[in-house]
Amino acid sequence: MSERVKFNASVSFIIKQDNKFLLFYRTDGYFKDGWWVLPAGHIESDETATQAVVREAKEELGIDVDIEDVEFAHIVHNLVGENKRMDFYFIVKKFNGTVQNLEPSKCSKMLFFDKDNLPSIEKIAPTTYQALQNIWNKKTYSERQ
Repeated sequence: MSERVKFNASVSFIIKQDNKFLLFYRTDGYFKDGWWVLPAGHIESDETATQAVVREAKEELGIDVDIEDVEFAHIVHNLVGENKRMDFYFIVKKFNGTVQNLEPSKCSKMLFFDKDNLPSIEKIAPTTYQALQNIWNKKTYSERQ
């Protein structure tokens, strides 16, 4: 009999400004080092995915987000690597405050991009790229194996 899988869960979210969306360039030598990624974080054991978005937006960007302004967009069932994950993607429809990079030790750059003028595909984390393409094509589920 096979063992039941145990998953980690993370949230990533799209912050828009002037019809562009925010990406971070990771340079912490650990997670997604050398890749452009969406703002993201792990879901804590005592919170929902939307609560994690609200918390991470405050911790990473210094902005306030109301839970009602967090809209589900996509999920990636990710089986690549050692940590099997469910990666939830959301769109933040509205926020208060000024977007700031509060984790410069993890992300050296933070820029807004037009969806038609992204960094080269070799510089965007594969899961981020996959999710963005699916979100733009109105697909809510995909897999990585």
